[in-house]
Amino acid sequence: MTTAHAHEPEGVGAAPTPAPDLAARVAALEALLVAKGVVTTDAIDAVVAAYETDIGPLRGARVVARAWRDPDFRTRLLADGTAAAAELGITGLRGDLQPRVLSATP
Repeated sequence: MTTAHAHEPEGVGAAPTPAPDLAARVAALEALLVAKGVVTTDAIDAVVAAYETDIGPLRGARVVARAWRDPDFRTRLLADGTAAAAELGITGLRGDLQPRVLSATP
């Protein structure tokens, strides 16, 4: 089940809402791992924060937004995506996973 609006195609808009049983399973797994001393709640919070701000799609959105408003950055991005991303502090891409940057044109 998603929270997409009636006028939006499936998959567009807000992220899908996880099934209630999935949330309960995640909470139970987290509680078990914390109780066994495998991980701390602070470590879990740090990983979640990293995915929300540093690893997930927000990084790409920052790059695209910059390219929209800065034509010089867009040119650099199309020429060398890794170097342009580094200008925004986005580094650590593995050598075999170089970004492929394409312009949205007809």
